[in-house]
Amino acid sequence: MKEQSFKDQLLAYIHNRLDAQYYESFFDEMAEIDTAILELWITEILDQDEEQVLQHIPLPDLSLVHRKVLDHIYAVDPPKPKLIQRISPWAWASCAAVLLCVLSVLFLKNFSTSTKEQVIWYENKNAYTINAQLPDSTTVILYPHAKIGFEYNGQGHRDVKQVQGRVIYNVHKNKNAPFQVNYRGYLTTALGTIFSVDPKDADHVLIKLMEGKISVGSVAADSRNLIYLKPKEEVLVNLKLQQMIKYSEPELTKSQPARVDKELRKLIPHLTTANVEWTNQSVKFNQTKNVQLLRVIESLYDVSIVCDNPDLLNSSFTGSLNSKESLANFLTSFCQLNGCTFQVNNGIVNISNSGRKEDVQ
Repeated sequence: MKEQSFKDQLLAYIHNRLDAQYYESFFDEMAEIDTAILELWITEILDQDEEQVLQHIPLPDLSLVHRKVLDHIYAVDPPKPKLIQRISPWAWASCAAVLLCVLSVLFLKNFSTSTKEQVIWYENKNAYTINAQLPDSTTVILYPHAKIGFEYNGQGHRDVKQVQGRVIYNVHKNKNAPFQVNYRGYLTTALGTIFSVDPKDADHVLIKLMEGKISVGSVAADSRNLIYLKPKEEVLVNLKLQQMIKYSEPELTKSQPARVDKELRKLIPHLTTANVEWTNQSVKFNQTKNVQLLRVIESLYDVSIVCDNPDLLNSSFTGSLNSKESLANFLTSFCQLNGCTFQVNNGIVNISNSGRKEDVQ
């Protein structure tokens, strides 16, 4: 009851409705309350007043506010000399303490609502895949021509607008701030996971989950109309028809040879100048730039390859690759020829010239 009585007096004080006869006892009680708890109560009181537009509250002149408070008190109960001499220092300090608590909360609320971060844009204008780190520590892999914009929206979300190109997101986990990627009106939502958003053509986008859990659906969809993915599952979104088709891991495994064949048939004609020949059994390379070689390897093994050495990408490769050969064997041979190392994790291959021993996970 004592706590509730003080909260009622605090509410009345903040709204300048506290009866003058309670001021002395109110300040005495306030001196016994922890500052952190006092600030929490002030915040709760301010949050209850939803109609108040906090960002437009001006910071008052403390001396004028204090003068008005005293004038209001004196108009109701004129001070007696001895009483003023006894409580005046404490009244000044207490008024200042409460006002500073109130104003600090208002300032923080005003600051949080008025400092909405601007969109930060990331674009890959290179012919090869690159890494980038977002302000929330999420890392992204941007394929050539990929472009995204990132922002905190001030409501506990991390929002990405993907404009074009394939992007892989390795989301930094933060359960209090959902991570959302919006590609042409379809949202992919995650807390901490790895997934890719890959526009296949003007009307289709493929969303693939490598690790964790995500949900996919239109911006206007409720939870009942979302599709939830498990690792190694995909959803193909038809943007024109506004339809989503989910593929399970067994379905993808069964259709993998046909999918690879289809991807290579689409890719090879665009690499006619790269001296690449493809048959059902093997792929032959003749002085093929590594940046083009690795694009074929990505399609053949359904992985994403990131190389942190542009000089390595400009080197050439001559040789053949049997379609039955494992990815690890090819990468081992490739790195022996080029003096590099590699790591494979969740379908992402990182190639480096750091000199470390090859590590396939």
